[in-house]
Amino acid sequence: MYQNPNSNTYLENSVNTASPAKLVEMLYKNAHERLQRSLKLIDDKSIAEVNFELKRVQDIINELNVSLNMEVGGDISVGLRSLYSYLNRRLLEANMKKDKEIILEVDGFLVELLETWREAMKNAPQTVKEMNNDIKRSKFDIET
Repeated sequence: MYQNPNSNTYLENSVNTASPAKLVEMLYKNAHERLQRSLKLIDDKSIAEVNFELKRVQDIINELNVSLNMEVGGDISVGLRSLYSYLNRRLLEANMKKDKEIILEVDGFLVELLETWREAMKNAPQTVKEMNNDIKRSKFDIET
């Protein structure tokens, strides 16, 4: 199979220059794509490739899990940690059984997380602007 060497360079540059928020989005998207690929591979009876794809999704979920900031994230981080643990257990089961229903279940969660993350990031710049305005106002209040 031909692989364009420029695509690896592009991907590497994309990852190296992405913000932390963009990296999270990229991880969710990559996990979704790998789960979709694993469904097709099950149909093709490509068991070793299914195993590879599902293990990579587990790696992604583990990365998302260890990157959680439990002190700042509070209840949201606690909930995500619990969800990531559940998804990992389900992926392990899906991989052992090559179970498409479990893969679809996990994918549903990841797609929902991706959509929620994208929506949160749309609102994040406005929040930063509001914080900057508050800081400017408080400086003004202190100086006057």
